[in-house]
Amino acid sequence: MSAVTGGCALLVVGALSLAAQPTEGSRRSAWGDSAATALAGRAIARRVGELGDTTLRDWRATARGHLAFLGQLGDGWIETPRLVQTEELALELAWQRPNRSVQRLVGRRDSLLLPGNVGYYRSRYAVVLNDLPDLIRLGDGQDVRDVPHPLSPGGLALYEVALGDTLRIRLPGGAIDVQELLVRPRDATQPRVVGTVYLDASNAAVVRLAFTFTRSAILDKRIETLAVTLENGLVSGRYWLPRRQEVEVARRDAWLDIPARGVVRGRWEVSGYTVNDSAPVAQLLRTLPPFSVARADSLRAFPFEGSVLDRLPADIQLTTDEEVREVRVKAEAAVRDAMLVRRAGTSLSGRGVSDAFRITRTEGVALGVGVSRVFGSVVRPSARVRYGFSDRALKGRVAISRVTSPGSATPIVELFAERDYRDLARAERSGAANSLGALFGSDLTSQVDARAVGVSIVQPLAPGRSARVELAVERQDPLVARFGAPVGEFVRTPVAEPLDGVRLRIEWGGGGRGDGPDAWRRTWRMGIAGGGFRFNYDRRNPQNPPIIGGPPVDVIEFGSYALGRVDGQLTLERSWRGGTRGALVSLTAQAQQHTGVALAPQQTLVAGGPLSGPGYDLHTFAGKAIGTVRAEWRVAAPFVPLPLWKYGKAPGRVTLVPFVHAVGLAAPARFSPITGDARVAGVYPSVGLGGLFVFDLLRVDVARGLRDGRWMLNIDVDRAFWGIL
Repeated sequence: MSAVTGGCALLVVGALSLAAQPTEGSRRSAWGDSAATALAGRAIARRVGELGDTTLRDWRATARGHLAFLGQLGDGWIETPRLVQTEELALELAWQRPNRSVQRLVGRRDSLLLPGNVGYYRSRYAVVLNDLPDLIRLGDGQDVRDVPHPLSPGGLALYEVALGDTLRIRLPGGAIDVQELLVRPRDATQPRVVGTVYLDASNAAVVRLAFTFTRSAILDKRIETLAVTLENGLVSGRYWLPRRQEVEVARRDAWLDIPARGVVRGRWEVSGYTVNDSAPVAQLLRTLPPFSVARADSLRAFPFEGSVLDRLPADIQLTTDEEVREVRVKAEAAVRDAMLVRRAGTSLSGRGVSDAFRITRTEGVALGVGVSRVFGSVVRPSARVRYGFSDRALKGRVAISRVTSPGSATPIVELFAERDYRDLARAERSGAANSLGALFGSDLTSQVDARAVGVSIVQPLAPGRSARVELAVERQDPLVARFGAPVGEFVRTPVAEPLDGVRLRIEWGGGGRGDGPDAWRRTWRMGIAGGGFRFNYDRRNPQNPPIIGGPPVDVIEFGSYALGRVDGQLTLERSWRGGTRGALVSLTAQAQQHTGVALAPQQTLVAGGPLSGPGYDLHTFAGKAIGTVRAEWRVAAPFVPLPLWKYGKAPGRVTLVPFVHAVGLAAPARFSPITGDARVAGVYPSVGLGGLFVFDLLRVDVARGLRDGRWMLNIDVDRAFWGIL
């Protein structure tokens, strides 16, 4: 056969679950169905050469890929991963029958966006050929080693198969029927594959593989998720050869249970095929080892287009990839979820640094510790305790939850009991920055003593989207300042009344990004809450009277009332080509209504502070409806490079962030639980200038409230890291 070159040779086959449609009469068979077993047998015979197309002697191609390392911080249910490092790669490939191949890395460039010492296994830099070997190895054998391929000789003795949908791909001049073949191990306790194989119904050639592994197959116990997708394209109208490949590996520390995980995502696109042009292939096979790397100067000189960030796939920074979720859902349908979940023993646990150490005006210096343990890969009991040396009180939480892993469609159910000092509103700065500020009389928490018993359910809805429901019976009591700052003076604790009640909250959220490097990325969250509450006069503390400007004690009407609240947040971000400029728009809104006696002061909606109202005092806005909007522009400016030891140097730039902000207040309250006198209804604008330093980790803001506000300085870390601080 004459050479056929890649431009028109490769017929693109998209993700089959999305691009193709099930044919009429397609059905799912029972496990072990004779037709499914016969189709799998044909595919195995083709792999070992008994039914293969012997007209394919050799081929050459090129591949372009991305490797990205991301950090996901926070509770994880919709938190967008933060890009730490990305690499763009170029490969030259050659293959010759029966199974000889070479791969040469000819282009590489990277971008380090956060300080880190990221290293990838060598196999991450290579394309998978021949739909994986009979014994599967991933991550240089450190992630997975010698797991039997379901289409290897003897595979049917280890795996059960079932027919899924028959999908039809329409191509110029005809159509191809692709049969979905579901695969699961006969013994799920053994190191095995779980997933789906798509086969060309006419000749049993592999069109697509999408799979994960049983827990016993994964050697690195830090791994929570490992999913692989291999997709082939039709070359010269008859040969199914590699076209698109993806791998995702998510790791979490095995002994420290905090909401932080690292994610490696790899993408390859293969094109430019030339088939049966034997002389160049033979020359490459004679002169090169199976995998090699060009000289460093050649790698740097490779003519990539644009910048590495411009070329980054638009969805690589989503919370959960669509195809990873698809793999996970089908695996859970095939085997028990416990066979896929990471097994872990006892580990230290917590939400972040502030669970271990914090300083506030109510607790003083407080130390804490947490522990959790997984039993049977299904149940995780956990406990946290914290002791404040000024209030001399224990706080903590005990819980028992169902164990699932990221990407799972299984709901997470948790039963809990807790006592904590709960903030009345969104945090205005990170926990670590607040502890440092407390040493200088600046504590931006507004807390009540809350005891609760309840249940929480988190249900994944789709990639990047989840819903959470929480129902609890709780008790609230006021707090007083117990700690004196070494420097400065604290504002007093918020006015609060003793309450007993039942609350229900439903919230859902997600994130996504449009197509193209200049697309807007969005993150959103909505919430609906309601409950019934009763003032408890017997627990009222006469030594904690309302502040000046608040209502006299005798006007508080004790009794019962119902409360309903809605709130939402939308954040839009966009970076332009080059990654040096960007815009961010953030909108928040909240409103509530109650029926019955007077509303408890601590349940008044409040805003004001560095995040919700820069240039205005903490929680100076109080009412039944509050909205905020912020728009900021980010532009890079030259700066002095800072040494970071083994991480090299921080970039010689600073990101300047001019911004405008406005608070809208409607139906104002008679007084603020913190400041006393409340603001009147209206719009309160502010302007400011921020600076992001050291990989944009440290942020310094100077802001001025334009309507009876003041100048304010705020120093903190980037908000992406608040979830672990």
